[in-house]
Amino acid sequence: MRKKGAILIAVLVVLVGYIVYPYFNLYKAKNLDILSFDSESISLEIENDVPFTELANYLYQKNVINDTNSFNLLIDYKNYSQSVLKKSKITIQRKWSNNVLVNQLYLMRNQKIISLTVPSVRTLEDLANHISKFISVDFTQLYASFTDPAISAKYGFTTVQFPCMFIPNTYEVYANFNSNQFISFMAKEYKKFWNSERKKKALKIGLSQSEITILASIVQSEQSLKYDEHSTIAGLYLNRLNKNMKLQADPTVKFALNKPELRRLYYRHLEVDSPYNTYKYAGLPPGPICIVDPRVIDAVLNYEKHNYLFMCAQPAYSGYHNFSSTNAQHEKFKKEYTDWLKNENIH
Repeated sequence: MRKKGAILIAVLVVLVGYIVYPYFNLYKAKNLDILSFDSESISLEIENDVPFTELANYLYQKNVINDTNSFNLLIDYKNYSQSVLKKSKITIQRKWSNNVLVNQLYLMRNQKIISLTVPSVRTLEDLANHISKFISVDFTQLYASFTDPAISAKYGFTTVQFPCMFIPNTYEVYANFNSNQFISFMAKEYKKFWNSERKKKALKIGLSQSEITILASIVQSEQSLKYDEHSTIAGLYLNRLNKNMKLQADPTVKFALNKPELRRLYYRHLEVDSPYNTYKYAGLPPGPICIVDPRVIDAVLNYEKHNYLFMCAQPAYSGYHNFSSTNAQHEKFKKEYTDWLKNENIH
């Protein structure tokens, strides 16, 4: 009788072990640290589609993981074997356990990551036209979001100041972004750009972040060729603001007229009644006149200190300006330039 009981117990132990052991292995596999790298994260370019049945070997060969068996165990358990990781760029975090790694790769399987360049362009319409060619949202929907007062207010901007939030650069983004996801992504990049150091410099100047960007848009539009002049031009406009002088910046008039192609302004142009006409209205215009290159924002934050109040294009094709501290000197430079325009038959 005792012998039969012992046999029964042994059978039960074996049976329980047979049932429990796989789950024990699965529990161990979920919590294993199988990542091979030491940095906080790595970026990996998946050059071709990789089936999940081959993913463990692929990651092993790329020195991302050091244990293919536990990885494959989770793939089978989660029924991911029929899935495919599409060609893309992915980022893997060092803190991920084996279980998190498998889950994240499954979530990434159809999320193609692309390198998207946000350019410095004149208007949000131009930006929407460019971006819609690369992510899965059409121009109409994207531009409608860019000009929606509720969306700009959500991120702390007026509608006309909303272009300030877009910092030109090349970013890694999901190709299937919708308009809200793209705008949210740019808002995060805006916060990264405006770090504590830049905020301190803006505070010292006495302008808000948006005002710095608005001024930078004028500086960039005034000088689109010679970036080494930007800090000088920024200093000139800040001098005028501090003296309560009108900025009298030609690019703001072109913006008000919606005629960026104008090469020469006449007095009739300066009469346009618009808050963007800095010949008619003092202070900064209500919004930027272009989406600003971040280098120009930094040029404003690190403006050159001098006594210049006037500038005039040099009478040549150099692309540079003559700067002056007095109106008399400026009028001299201005005459030289207008005479040169006449000689060159530029209207």
